[in-house]
Amino acid sequence: MKHKVWKRTAAMILILLLVWGGLTGCSGSNQEGTGNEAAVKSAEEPNTEGNSGERAMGRFLEEEIETDIAFGNIFDIKKLSDGTLRLIGFNADDGTRGAWDSKDQGASWEKVYDFPEEIQDSDQGYTDRGALSADGRAVCVFNQIEEGVGIKPKLYLLDQNGGGTPIAFELAGSGGENAQEKMIMGVNFLGNDQLLVKSETDKVYQISVEDGSVKHTYEFDGTADTHQVYTAGKKMIVFTSTEALVYDTETGEQLSPEETLQQGLAEAGLFHSLDSLDEGESVYCLSGGGLYHYKFGGSVMEQLIDGKMNSMGAPAFYPITLTMLDEENLLVAANDSNSNSPTGIALLKYTYSADTPAKPDKELKAYSLYDNREMRQSISRFQKEHTDVYVNYQSAMSEENGMNVSDALKTLTTEIMAGKGPDLMILDGMPVEAYMEKGILKDLSSLIGEEGSYFENILHAYQDEQGQLCAVPARFMIPMIQAGSAFYTPGEDFDAFTGRKDALAKMEPKPVVEKFWYTCGAAWKKSDGTLDAAKITEFLTKLKNAYGDYDSSLDEAETGVAMAMDGNTEEIGKLSFGYGDFDLAFGRTNVNIGLCAKLDYGMMTAVNKRLEQGDYGLMPGQVEHVFVPAMIMGINSKGNQTELAEAFIKYLFSQDSQKISQSGGFPVEKEAFRSVIDGHQYAGQDNLVCVGGTDLDETLDYEMTPTPEEEIKKFTELVESLTTPAIRDDVIKEAVSEQGEKVLKGEISPQEATDAIMQKVNIYLAE
Repeated sequence: MKHKVWKRTAAMILILLLVWGGLTGCSGSNQEGTGNEAAVKSAEEPNTEGNSGERAMGRFLEEEIETDIAFGNIFDIKKLSDGTLRLIGFNADDGTRGAWDSKDQGASWEKVYDFPEEIQDSDQGYTDRGALSADGRAVCVFNQIEEGVGIKPKLYLLDQNGGGTPIAFELAGSGGENAQEKMIMGVNFLGNDQLLVKSETDKVYQISVEDGSVKHTYEFDGTADTHQVYTAGKKMIVFTSTEALVYDTETGEQLSPEETLQQGLAEAGLFHSLDSLDEGESVYCLSGGGLYHYKFGGSVMEQLIDGKMNSMGAPAFYPITLTMLDEENLLVAANDSNSNSPTGIALLKYTYSADTPAKPDKELKAYSLYDNREMRQSISRFQKEHTDVYVNYQSAMSEENGMNVSDALKTLTTEIMAGKGPDLMILDGMPVEAYMEKGILKDLSSLIGEEGSYFENILHAYQDEQGQLCAVPARFMIPMIQAGSAFYTPGEDFDAFTGRKDALAKMEPKPVVEKFWYTCGAAWKKSDGTLDAAKITEFLTKLKNAYGDYDSSLDEAETGVAMAMDGNTEEIGKLSFGYGDFDLAFGRTNVNIGLCAKLDYGMMTAVNKRLEQGDYGLMPGQVEHVFVPAMIMGINSKGNQTELAEAFIKYLFSQDSQKISQSGGFPVEKEAFRSVIDGHQYAGQDNLVCVGGTDLDETLDYEMTPTPEEEIKKFTELVESLTTPAIRDDVIKEAVSEQGEKVLKGEISPQEATDAIMQKVNIYLAE
């Protein structure tokens, strides 16, 4: 079966400034700290005793339910009138879709029926969503494939025993290439006798289950925002990223705004699922922030579960459905690629424990400049195993706080010098060597596992002359290049590559400079810590030759798309290797360069097929065999929770944590590295993916298949050849990229740029 996936890329611009002074030496492993406050305060504090000396008690605890059924998807779960739980979904083991019941609150499941043969997956179509009513009936969306027409969605009503009948409803204008509404994107029961059906244009139809007649139609602008539709009693609740809308389905009219619900949405983030225990008088809402309860007309929205303390707040956690069993028990089905489920579809039960402290007793304070998804996912897993620990992770930069990097790092410096800094730091973008020399960081060499299981060349990037590891990369990226033979020969050096005029033509200038900074910057650093001006001038001169004349139309190009995630904004893409694959494949650029953090063998192969003798390899530079350390971990030698920080570091370098993949870099542990490049998840599948670029006429087809063994070997050997860590001091990088952009645009000469760079960097190094 052929599916279409549209790929979006976005920009990453990291501008980091640091002022430092008055600190000394890389600390030995036995040195203890005295700090007792976080660099950045959080509203989520660990449990403390009040004036009475009593601790607040009571918290929901999470348990992942392991079943004998490998669910490939779960469409819905509903608590029936007799207390039975019914689930409809897809069994990945035998490829069938059906219904299962549980009599023990989700601990075990028994097959009730298979869906009728006519709506099982076949060449004639497939079922991709469904919903359950409280009386045990189900409705399924079967996407019928009709030759010459395309996909035509049909609704089927299944009785309690699985008997199916079509519902006489069609989307307006469905079927055919010019249809405005081709797909059903959502379906919900409204009571037992009506449905809410959402089209791909976000139009919602309120229809009769029996005859498909339309009672009300609700119009929303799906081009402006996505509208998530839920039901509670006789209410329809619609959430967008910014609005909470409530409708009376008896009249079809919108009700008065619920200001508290609206404010809750703003604070909790987009709600992904909803349920009610009292026929819609109140609702339970699930978001990345946790579980919330709201009574309509009320002035309070109560947070019942803090998502930071469990899987709900993890980046890889995408809720499918929320089922409230009662006020103290709930079941969540989710797509979670980092769960224990072999298919990634997880069932989790949350149970209120009155004997568990409301907040964990211990707090580990972690800090980074920018939000790190692998870190958040690892925190979620670590806290599952350590329920007495709360990891208070703060990233300094977010769209909401308006903090600039310079101010953030000055604040961090002040806090550490006062003994009030974080226990744990992600050092990406900071001058790691300076931290080591000044004694900020504790030796981690005793915390890392068996040497043979890691890429030692990566692991020891910051090992000092005494053999101490005061900073250790948990991930790494590889500066890579892909091109046809006319513009690149694998293994060639910087001189040979930049000798080809216009090799880098029509690429955005600043990202080009930033990417080559990683493969050249290490060549500029002299033994006294200053920079070699002659090397910088040589770098800019040769880069300008390969770039050629600047195309001013690039000024009007799209500058990237920011993705908002739980209050933080990540701008990703422009430095990544995957950002330029379509430009190369369709001839807009001559080469694709960037930081490779995740191997997409299928895409690389698809691009190579469009090139004349296409190949990939390490980006050329003034130094060779460069890698970019990422998620560089350090423990504050003055921190208050040194032992707890050490336990967390040990976990970060375990296979369990290393196998987490959120595209932030390759794991340094070898088995985990293989697991994220071998494509094992595609074994036994026969899927052809059609990936589209920003121009909808441009598509690349490729098969999602396991990576061939010879390619795994080639890529692993490439990693083992890496010997030079790139400089991660973004103060210097920004000075270089700012002036280098002007050189590529033809605004100043390489020598003028070098003078400006040296002036700024020398002031910085003298501080």
